[in-house]
Amino acid sequence: MFLYSLIVIASLCTALGIAWDIRHHPQHMKIMSVTWPVTGLYMPVFGWFVWQALGTRQHDHNHHSYHFSRLHRVSWRDACISATHCGAGCVIGDIIAVPFAALTEVTLAGSKFFGHTLVSFVAAFFLGILFQYLPVREMGERSRIRALIKAIKADTISLLVFQAGMFICLWFFRRGDLNSAPDTGSVTFWGQMVVAMFTGYAISVPANYLLLKRGIKHAM
Repeated sequence: MFLYSLIVIASLCTALGIAWDIRHHPQHMKIMSVTWPVTGLYMPVFGWFVWQALGTRQHDHNHHSYHFSRLHRVSWRDACISATHCGAGCVIGDIIAVPFAALTEVTLAGSKFFGHTLVSFVAAFFLGILFQYLPVREMGERSRIRALIKAIKADTISLLVFQAGMFICLWFFRRGDLNSAPDTGSVTFWGQMVVAMFTGYAISVPANYLLLKRGIKHAM
């Protein structure tokens, strides 16, 4: 309980610290000003160093890297930034879905955990696609339909990997209990969510690297 309390407090402080620091490091893409503080929510303390290493320098070459990403080798730095972009949408979706799933007590195949998983996934998927759709439009795609298709094509695999990693981690914390609903009002639950989200992010980085390498996704 104490450890999870520390994790939650550290997460909130990291997110607030990044949000404050963004004032001095304006991002070329507006959506990244939301993405980076959200990243701090699932990377307590560590997220600050990720922001300093990747985010504070990002605005200097964002425009160039987006348009000319196919002309140079894809780096793991690109993959890490791309994964934060996908992760932010997932995390916001999950945070919104948690209280809704708890209030409705939705079940799937008789399992409250699966019901919670379904609601969270749907919310995370739509928010994740939105976080990809907005920069596609910002980079000059005038057609809403084409922008949406590009966003779905670019982020679906990344979203699936992120969410799979997160829910497997949550299942592990629950020791395989699929029947009872998560105690969404407890600090323990949110502390475990932070760990699970970071796990999802970590395994989504290689997926984003492959998507960038194949030209399915553009470096942000």
